[in-house]
Amino acid sequence: MNAKLDSETLNVLRKDPLQAALTTSALTDFYIAKQFPDNKALITSVDFDITGTHCITTSRDESLRIYDCASGTREQVSYSKKYGCNLAQFTAQPGCVAYASTKINDTVRYLSYETNQFIRYFAGHTGMVTSLQRSPNAQSTSMVSASMDGTVRLWNLDTVKPVCTVNIEGGKNGVAAAYDPSGMVVAVAAESQAIQLYDVRKMTKGPFTSAPITSKLTVAGLKFMPPTGDYILLAMSDGSIMLLDAFQLTTLAVLSSATHNAISPTIAPVASALGQMQQQCFGQKITATPDGRAVIAGNDNGGIVFWDFDTVLANSGSKQPPAVHAPNGTWNGSHDGPVGVCAFNPLLMECVTGSQSLTLWTSIY
Repeated sequence: MNAKLDSETLNVLRKDPLQAALTTSALTDFYIAKQFPDNKALITSVDFDITGTHCITTSRDESLRIYDCASGTREQVSYSKKYGCNLAQFTAQPGCVAYASTKINDTVRYLSYETNQFIRYFAGHTGMVTSLQRSPNAQSTSMVSASMDGTVRLWNLDTVKPVCTVNIEGGKNGVAAAYDPSGMVVAVAAESQAIQLYDVRKMTKGPFTSAPITSKLTVAGLKFMPPTGDYILLAMSDGSIMLLDAFQLTTLAVLSSATHNAISPTIAPVASALGQMQQQCFGQKITATPDGRAVIAGNDNGGIVFWDFDTVLANSGSKQPPAVHAPNGTWNGSHDGPVGVCAFNPLLMECVTGSQSLTLWTSIY
């Protein structure tokens, strides 16, 4: 089960996705190279280290698991039974990760997985953490978090106090946040209210631009399209994806596979953070290829679909309501249950998806 991938698969996997031609044909040829049926519950997040050779997952079974993506082997597992875990992120410090608590409190914990000891705790959020991301700058010690308490916080991993805390207008029921590829801009989505852009050096001065979200659905998560961040993907509570121009903040298109189970944007609050996480989708199901040629998403039926980005742009515009685009293709293979996470490796020809099992995908070419 934990044997290394064969040499032919490894040779394909080691191709640079920024140099390869990730055409519709090439994406259609992605297949399952390895599956790890390790978890006892849904995988809730996945992140790659700065080298792309390792990924870490969190799960509702309260485990953190590390995999060698270059060889296709499982390396390590640890548990956070007392506090729960979600949204784990590798940091610039080797051997260390930060992750959000899902029980007892809403603290972000900084862990050495080599010693299995906590380095420090980042306390302050009073609602479940919905977004956690390290700065895209490889040597930076900064990270951003957002929460159901309606705040966004910037942190420096070297100190326990936040660099700044921003109360988001319209975010009383939760917000989502993400860095742009430069690490100089943070995008914030407040429910179905507005999308706002902040300069990380001046976050307390308010957004430098904002626009209303042209949907009555709740924003479950957001990502900038690589490699330049000219577009923003909003993962919506019904499973669709809204595509925005990152400069004008106008909606260009809606990507929908029509196989998602709709999630109500007005779910009644529950007592525990873990209960909220089980009821809501926080945008971990969508990803994009590093060259920005395609958007990829996991479905509730266990399948993986993709959209050719050039095709979407060629058939989109400022006309409202925006055009709805069906996927351009589906991958050959599926999970045995709903897909909770989907992430394309920034440095290897590999996509990682997770349901209750983790799957490594690569191309045959």
